[in-house]
Amino acid sequence: MNRTPDEVRECEQVSGRLVQRGAGRRETGVSATLAWLLIGEVAPMTWRTGERTREVARAESWLALCVAAGQPGPTDDDWLRLAAPPLPAQVEDREFAYGAWRALAWLLGVREDWPTYTSWHRAAGFPQPDQHLNVPLQRRDTPQWRAAHRAARERDEADAHRYWCHVRKLADSTADG
Repeated sequence: MNRTPDEVRECEQVSGRLVQRGAGRRETGVSATLAWLLIGEVAPMTWRTGERTREVARAESWLALCVAAGQPGPTDDDWLRLAAPPLPAQVEDREFAYGAWRALAWLLGVREDWPTYTSWHRAAGFPQPDQHLNVPLQRRDTPQWRAAHRAARERDEADAHRYWCHVRKLADSTADG
């Protein structure tokens, strides 16, 4: 993958702590993806076991993006191009899939922005997106918190859809030519 071991460990530790503290399904997707790659858990989307190759990571990433964007899964031609055995998604949760895709896109070098906010970002002075997630679990049942969370989900779904359209267009143009 395209990240240093320290970067991956930092992201994995932070996402794991956030999940333990009750973070949302997106963070659970990030954590599950990093657990798959680092300690050999099942793949986040297909639950496949065994090899954790770049091809399999790309296939999991594309499948996660399809689910996150609310779009059809990979075509037979996509699976051939991905060079990974086709497996159906075992997870249909769009937030979880978005987290898995963001982690894989970051690891594969498709996106530079980290899938989770870490102490490295805080130390560099980067503002934290989704500040509503800092609210303790017992104080989240308010109209304001629900509105902030809904806005974050809608932003993530729009982001996934934009990327899906871009990748689908690239895949279709290479298939045609």
